[in-house]
Amino acid sequence: MLMLAGISSYGQQDPMFTQYMNNPILINPAYAGSFGHLNFNGIFRKQWVGLDWQPTTTSLSVASPFLEYKVGVGFTFLHDDIGPLSQTGVYLDYAYHIDYGPQSRLSLGMKVGFNYYQKDLRSLITHEYDSWVANAPLSSKFLFNTGVGAYYYNEHFFVGASIPKLFRNTFSNEEITYEIVGREERHLFLTAGSIFDVSAIMKFKPTAMFRMVNGSPFSIEATGTVILYERLWAGLSYRFGDAIGAHLRVEVQEGLQIGYSYDYNNSRLNQYNMGTHEIFFSYTIVPRGQRILSPRYF
Repeated sequence: MLMLAGISSYGQQDPMFTQYMNNPILINPAYAGSFGHLNFNGIFRKQWVGLDWQPTTTSLSVASPFLEYKVGVGFTFLHDDIGPLSQTGVYLDYAYHIDYGPQSRLSLGMKVGFNYYQKDLRSLITHEYDSWVANAPLSSKFLFNTGVGAYYYNEHFFVGASIPKLFRNTFSNEEITYEIVGREERHLFLTAGSIFDVSAIMKFKPTAMFRMVNGSPFSIEATGTVILYERLWAGLSYRFGDAIGAHLRVEVQEGLQIGYSYDYNNSRLNQYNMGTHEIFFSYTIVPRGQRILSPRYF
């Protein structure tokens, strides 16, 4: 018992995405409307395939600029399942864009919404019969939350910072003050990236993300993407101490893009799963008579 008392463990609370750079509004509300047109995005992620209770995440988002591109408004939906727990988040995103010279903008954003959590302990596998688990009711809870973010970008690079959830809501219905009680923890995201012309047909886009959350080791992820003919995006990513990933993104037609990524765990967890798969799509609606003037890299 004394030996077990000294063991610590870490786990993820909010879902992570390998292709976060394709839809930053999932972690930063300041991105709303910065794409320049009405845009739909979706990501489906199956993490640690082959492992019992592998996290499964579905996200959908839509965003558009208004008032001559000074304001951006978006909507984000996210559903995440892991074992007996599931969460569904619905949020409205708002961003105000400030011009900083030619092709440079600072965007300040916030999101407001809620997460709906469900817990079904009856799905737990017990080695011995436990009447409390077997008769535990399906419990659920709505938790209101809000988040903030900032995003600066121009033709050559971008930087962003965000906290998607500011309130540390407790999952318990009882008034318990111990820190061990489950809470919605604040996640701090810092992102940055740039774009380089390699040749007339090729560009190189490096990006990085730093994520920090209370009670868990901080996470650093670096990604390098090669862009060919403005239509084919291919690259590699490395999440320090966790996984190596590869991603591919293709512009099927103007305004429609699809992508895929695969992560291979380089930790001891790789003995128990067959990797992580992620599917991405993006569709941009351009008003009749207009065109997407230039591909968006950020």
